[in-house]
This record gives sequence, structure tokens and C-alpha cells, in this order.
Amino acid sequence: MANMNRVAVMVLLICAVSAGITQAGGDEQGGETYVLIVSGIIREPSERMAKERVVSTLRDYFLNHCRVEPKRLFLVTDKHSSARTDSQSSSAESLRKTIQSLARQIKPEDRFILYYAGQANVVAKKLRLNLPGKDITHLQLADWLNPIKAPSILVVLDCPGAGLAIKDIAGRGRIVLGACTGEQHYSTRFGEYFVGSLTDSESDADGDRRVSLLEAFTRTSQQLDDWYRQRHLLTTETPVLEDNGDGTASPRPWKWKQSGEDGMIASQFFLSTQRLKEVVRESEE
Repeated sequence: MANMNRVAVMVLLICAVSAGITQAGGDEQGGETYVLIVSGIIREPSERMAKERVVSTLRDYFLNHCRVEPKRLFLVTDKHSSARTDSQSSSAESLRKTIQSLARQIKPEDRFILYYAGQANVVAKKLRLNLPGKDITHLQLADWLNPIKAPSILVVLDCPGAGLAIKDIAGRGRIVLGACTGEQHYSTRFGEYFVGSLTDSESDADGDRRVSLLEAFTRTSQQLDDWYRQRHLLTTETPVLEDNGDGTASPRPWKWKQSGEDGMIASQFFLSTQRLKEVVRESEE
């Protein structure tokens, strides 16, 4: 009898979590979506161009497909970036002020998305995000994010060593994606595939004409594996995802039903409410 009661409680908890995530990330989202895209220093020309395409495409995706209002999308980029429009200059101080401003604007029913695309390095077991001027550590970023009260927060770190930051950024109601593990310190191609996977019909594993965050992550991981295998290169980036708040990220969250670990919340998180057919039709127009 006691076992049956425990099972019943677990089922109720899972249903409650699922309902909350659907409201935060799905078609029935009640609040607003705020987006912050940050572009750090990238010195190598071809890599810089690739990351700037990621930033530009991601910005257009949020504005056109996710219907994020322009006043709720913030871009912090290097002053020389081709992705720059009316964005603020990328620096530790401008980033801190932007996040502080967002913390004052975001309401408890809203959700917040942060995407960092750039270089980073590991010093004294801390991930340092490379910005013009003074770098910031992942611990500083985690501290700045804490005042944001949104019940649904997505943080994507598209940079070397990203996995090192996940333990300190993770938390209840947060999904954290890293382009690679904390031990992998080479430049990442994650964003080049991830942004495209958000509107790729090949990402739609369950055939519901929507691409969940987990489906986009899974498609990206497959494409990266193919890229390295086809070129007979050692894999230097293994994307990881954390969404259950324990601070330990998984490289295979699509196995969440078997493992009982990360993946369930990401499978119910949708950046866009549009169906794939609608996205295709609009892009053709």
C-alpha cells in the first residue's frame, strides 16, 4: 500500500511539472518571452563569420517564427560585428546592466532565454567568457541570472568548455545547454547546426509538426557526429543538456525515458508555437 501511495505521488508530481512546462514553453504560454543574445570575442576570421551568422539567424528566428516582440529581444555584440544593428556593445559591464534591467522587467509568468556565442577559456577551474575588455566567469554570470524570477529559463552556452558552467547555472525551472563538455576546449560548431535544426522537418522525431528543444538538440548532436565521422576527425565537441536541476548534464538526454535523468522538460519546451508547415510556407513567401 505504501508503495502504491509513493507511485501515486510521483505521478502527480510529474503531471504538475509537465503542466507547468507546457504553459512556459508551449502553445499555452501565458506570459511574455524575453531573449538575450550575446556575442563574445572571436578572433579567427572564418569562425567569427560563422558565429555572426548564428547570431543573425537566431535573432531573425525569434522575431519572425517565435513572434518575440522587438522590445523584448536584446542583442549584445562586439562593435565590429556584422550582426550588429541597434545592439549594445559587448562588454562585461553592458552585459551586467542588461541582465539587471531584464531582472526588473521580467514577471513571474514570463520566460527568459540567453544564448552566448563566442570564445571562452578555462582558468583555475572557472569558465571565462571572452568579451571585449574584461572577461567574465561563469560564476559571475550565474550570480547575475539569479534575480530573474521567470519560472522557465533557457541558457545556451555555445563556446569551448561550456559544460564546466552547467553545475553552477542549473536550477529548478532552468534548462542549460552546453555546446561541449567542460573538458573540451576547442572552438564549437554547435550553433551552426542548432539554429537550423529549430525549423528542420528532420528534427521532428514524433511527427507532431513542432520541434521541441530536445528534438533540436538531438538533431544537432547527430549532425555534429556525422560531421566529425565523415572527415575522420577526433570529436572535439559533445553537446550536453541539463534540465532536472541536479547540475549534472547528459550527452544523451533523448534517452530520458530509460535513464530517468535529463531530457523530459526539454522534450516539452518549444521556442516557437508555429507548426513546421507554417514555417515552411512563410519562408517560401
